[in-house]
Amino acid sequence: MPPRRPISPEPDQSPSLRGRGALLGLAIGDALGAPFKGRLLAAPAFPQLVDGPHRTLKGGGPFELRRGQVGESGQMASCLSVGLRELGTYDADQQARRYLAWQGHSVGMSEFTLEVLTEMAESGPHRASAGRRVWLRGLRRVTGNGSLARTAPIGVFFYEDTQARVQASLADSALTHFDPRCQLACAAFNGSIAHALTAGERLKKEDLITAAVSGLTVASAALGRSAADYVQEVTTATAALKEDLAAAQQDDPMLYWPDLHMHRKQDHVRVAFRLAYWEVLHAPSFEAGMVDVINRGGDADANGAVAGALLGAFHGEDAIPSEWRQGVLEALGPGAGPLGTLYHPRQMVLLAPE
Repeated sequence: MPPRRPISPEPDQSPSLRGRGALLGLAIGDALGAPFKGRLLAAPAFPQLVDGPHRTLKGGGPFELRRGQVGESGQMASCLSVGLRELGTYDADQQARRYLAWQGHSVGMSEFTLEVLTEMAESGPHRASAGRRVWLRGLRRVTGNGSLARTAPIGVFFYEDTQARVQASLADSALTHFDPRCQLACAAFNGSIAHALTAGERLKKEDLITAAVSGLTVASAALGRSAADYVQEVTTATAALKEDLAAAQQDDPMLYWPDLHMHRKQDHVRVAFRLAYWEVLHAPSFEAGMVDVINRGGDADANGAVAGALLGAFHGEDAIPSEWRQGVLEALGPGAGPLGTLYHPRQMVLLAPE
């Protein structure tokens, strides 16, 4: 038996391996976290990493998923991947139609996503602006993590096209999560994903922060121009996400503090965003980062999807434990209907560059 190749924290990876790493990481994080969604798991204070007890794929959880099955994040990301691949670009109206088609087959859909998709279905030709209307009805306080948890396919698909990547990141988030914090988090995050694919052996962990700040700057300017009525919200959101990136670089990201407590504001986009960057900066491997996220509970499936995508983009596909990869890719099957075909992570990984 050949000796096991050591995993470097700064691996020399092709865009294909890092792209597949990001997409598989998203799906694996979702599947690993699903059984623990909403649970208040005890964990040590940061910066100590949790190393268990939950380390394997298992079924169950509030949506009774099967072992290795993805929930809302993985299903919507697969739906998004199919749209990008078939159209060769991003089209908000067409993607809204695809999300509506997915709704009838979904398992594990959140109440918020159901509300937005119901608004879409009732909006006819105005379906693409449903997220904005729901945000306004919520008094501009809707800041969930759903769009961030599915957005990585955009970063992978448009890894060489900054303008297209920023516009698609903003537009896809706005379909369901219009709040500028959600839109800008997606654009910043995809900036990091794209940079990971292009940097090759030169990639350093801190480069992901630099890329996120750059993506945030470009996206903030673009969103400020297109959403003139919400300029103040855009400015505030930009400052908040910069604060998250700064906090992620500290030993304590302050995610057990009142403002962004992981167990009290479980689905807040800034919790998932800050936690993902903290993990990629502080965890020594993909596996260590994912085990820490899952064993902290809270919105473990969405947090897992976001952190998994970023960790996978940095470390690459080969750094992901094979049992996790196989467990997710082999979950369900054609007999499961669209969840085993159209809305399955097998569709997602086809998006990675060759």
